[in-house]
Amino acid sequence: MDINKIKSIIMAVVVLVAFLAILPTIISSTVTASATTGIDAATSSIVDLIPLVAAVGGIGVAGLVAFQAAKGGTS
Repeated sequence: MDINKIKSIIMAVVVLVAFLAILPTIISSTVTASATTGIDAATSSIVDLIPLVAAVGGIGVAGLVAFQAAKGGTS
């Protein structure tokens, strides 16, 4: 296996672990913001979607790095 592929796979794992490390902070911040800012129910529902969007983004970036490694491109 090429050394660049190994580096890219390790980078994908690092990106995923780093994202998962900050995910609880994102979740608690949005819950606090929804509960304490006095916004209406519709806006609160939209704010509660922020962790979902962040999860899709973080997993997507890690997946993109891994895909680039599997494809043989550079990251």
